[in-house]
Amino acid sequence: MMDHSIINPYMDGRTLHQIFASLLFIPYVWYIYALFTFKTYKALNSKLFFIMPIAFFLIAVSLFSGVFLLAMRHFVMDFKISAMIFVFLCFAIGEGVRLKKIKFARTSEERFARYVKGCRIMYICFLLLYIIMMGIAEGMS
Repeated sequence: MMDHSIINPYMDGRTLHQIFASLLFIPYVWYIYALFTFKTYKALNSKLFFIMPIAFFLIAVSLFSGVFLLAMRHFVMDFKISAMIFVFLCFAIGEGVRLKKIKFARTSEERFARYVKGCRIMYICFLLLYIIMMGIAEGMS
């Protein structure tokens, strides 16, 4: 007879983690759309700051549910978990760097154009990294 008292919270947490992780592509697609279709820098800046809390919320939920799941596994790591941690760090550090760069980019049009180009590259890379990670997660389930 199997003890379901530990399995059910783990599976519930895993389901929650999968739901929020599967939604994580939405802000990045939205960022890419905004970066390629903006009319003015002011409008772009407001769109980016509108999307930002959604991205941070999904990253935070992924972090906290991932730490919960890792604790439920007694911090036993495998390749898939290491890859998820790497992707999380890329997303979190990338967003932090973007926020730091926007302070200087707003001072001139030339800097903002470079900022937009950098953001386009970063978010396309994030989307590709996300797709690769989802493939790894599905392939190793």
